[in-house]
Amino acid sequence: MTTLQPPNPLDDRLTFPPFPEAPPGVTIIPFKDFKERGIQMFPTENDGIERDGLGIPTVELRVRHDTDTCKTEGKRKRKELPFKITSGVPGVRKEWWEIWEENEESKRTGPYNPNVAVVDRLYEAAADFRKTRIWPHGPTGIAATWDQFRLFVGLLSNTPVWTRTDKPPQEEEEDDDDEAEFAEETMIAAQTERGPKRPPPRTRVRPPYALYDVEPSHVANEDEVKVLLNNENARREVQMVEFVENPELQLRIFLSSYIRKQGLIWTDRNLINIPRLVDFFIRFLIRNRVFPEHEHERLLKRSMAIVQLAQKELILTSKIAKQIPDEFSKACFEFFGRKSEGYKPIDPIVEAENLLGKKETADDAPDGAPEAKRLKVDVNSKTDDGDLTAGDKFEEELKAANVEVIKVDQDVLIQEAEQVQIVKDNVNPDMDTSPAWAEEEGWGSTTDKADLWAMPAVDWEPVVKSSLFALLGPTALPITHTSGVVECSVRRVKSYTMPPAPATLPKSAVTDEEDADAVDIELERRFAKVVLAPWPDWDRFSDEMPHLAQPRILETSLGPIRGVVGTDGQVEPATGATEAPAGGPQPHDPFTDDIVLLVEPALLSMLSAGIGLGGTWVQIARSQDFGGEKKKKKKSKSKKTSTRYWYIDELVLTLPSYHI
Repeated sequence: MTTLQPPNPLDDRLTFPPFPEAPPGVTIIPFKDFKERGIQMFPTENDGIERDGLGIPTVELRVRHDTDTCKTEGKRKRKELPFKITSGVPGVRKEWWEIWEENEESKRTGPYNPNVAVVDRLYEAAADFRKTRIWPHGPTGIAATWDQFRLFVGLLSNTPVWTRTDKPPQEEEEDDDDEAEFAEETMIAAQTERGPKRPPPRTRVRPPYALYDVEPSHVANEDEVKVLLNNENARREVQMVEFVENPELQLRIFLSSYIRKQGLIWTDRNLINIPRLVDFFIRFLIRNRVFPEHEHERLLKRSMAIVQLAQKELILTSKIAKQIPDEFSKACFEFFGRKSEGYKPIDPIVEAENLLGKKETADDAPDGAPEAKRLKVDVNSKTDDGDLTAGDKFEEELKAANVEVIKVDQDVLIQEAEQVQIVKDNVNPDMDTSPAWAEEEGWGSTTDKADLWAMPAVDWEPVVKSSLFALLGPTALPITHTSGVVECSVRRVKSYTMPPAPATLPKSAVTDEEDADAVDIELERRFAKVVLAPWPDWDRFSDEMPHLAQPRILETSLGPIRGVVGTDGQVEPATGATEAPAGGPQPHDPFTDDIVLLVEPALLSMLSAGIGLGGTWVQIARSQDFGGEKKKKKKSKSKKTSTRYWYIDELVLTLPSYHI
């Protein structure tokens, strides 16, 4: 039996001497013959690269030290900021997310201890996320957006505001003045002091608007202040735990209702930057396994679907709001009139009647006057206060407001009016009665001298209103159709289709009478169709717009409704079946029925299935639906009612499909 001897551990090591032979063509200079060449003072190649005496570029150390300074006047080529690098198109600067994406996969940090609380791991990962990338400056607003996201998640705190009741207010004001004076002196000293320039301090993060005008908490000692701060820290921890436990829900809230309430949706730049920034952060958490637990990792990957939807749909909400209503809806608006609850002028007579409560009865009206009530106000009439007239009461109110009242004798006014009338009756209106001095140098001068104080003439362009004739040509739509049901609600895009090929549409028979079917065929031929489905529970979490929370039928509506319409337009769902009028359309149910919207085909590129649209929808009903003259037709075996199309009277809200 043979025994195996363990190998000598020194056999695998390289020991010198002997030294290995140099490769062919390579000459190794002994250290005794090496001569230092130094750094070139003025490099022959003007490429901005620091070179040694032999022309070989120097190598920058991976870890930079404080003593690593250039020994000559040769300047090393500075590393350009990545945001100045041009993209493939000449003259176009790369966007910040394109720069980040180039080396994003190499940004790995950690490892993160899974035994540490998820709150601490999230906080540490957020700090690493910020330190491992170059943040763009200027008008991009990426840093401010990141701060808003940290406020929402709980990574930043909203410092509570309190008032000390154990200190007099003047003492606090003196302290504030001293602190402000000390801060001003420190700033002046820092500006005048010689030394390296420091970057300006970061601006303070704007708190959520919900915290504005909040009454300060009253505290009596330092212990109560600590209680306030501890409560804020506890609230932050709850927010961070909620984000880790359900990131999909939290991102849906942040990328929809939260940024809307914080006013971050009114700039297209934010609609592009915010979802991209969140995308980088979520991928950073997944790539570095900040939460290696299977359930947490699965939820993070699932939330990426919401982020990708936001990158697509948030900017579409802005584009849609700028293009809708389209020309067809505007033309219908001009023809049928406003149906939405816009700003309506108030009749001044009715308003005065409501204020004064003085109305003229029909018996007091002169002969031949309409039966409508008119306002009758007498300044000399007695008021309810006693012997004071309406004029005296008004004068007292002016005096109470320190307004000087100048009285004019009515007899003088009457005499002046009589004199003016006498002049008018005895002067020829065609005669020029202007004196000579007025023509030469007076206020009424008509010389050719330019008036330096005159307002320049403005050539206003005429207002061009949309017209059905420009879109449809000579059409019978104003005769065969009218406005029907008017619904104010939030709906979501269910589907949309381009206009069909002309050969697939039926041809209407040639006739001298106006045919509603022929008008509908022409509408289908020219416009795209967008099917909108009800979205009655879109606002159940945010309570953002109560007047749009549930569908409403406006007072300008015509046509049958399935349900009971209240005085405020709210519809109570019907419990039983609602019978349709004979020969008319089916009653409209705003909770279950889809509507088919007619839009210009160019708008379909801005739409996406699921996007929410809130506004006023008007049905293009047929005149025969409301007792108009019906055209006799041959009986058909099919009892299917033709589709009633809709147009947009007013669009007030656009939402992404994941809104919550």
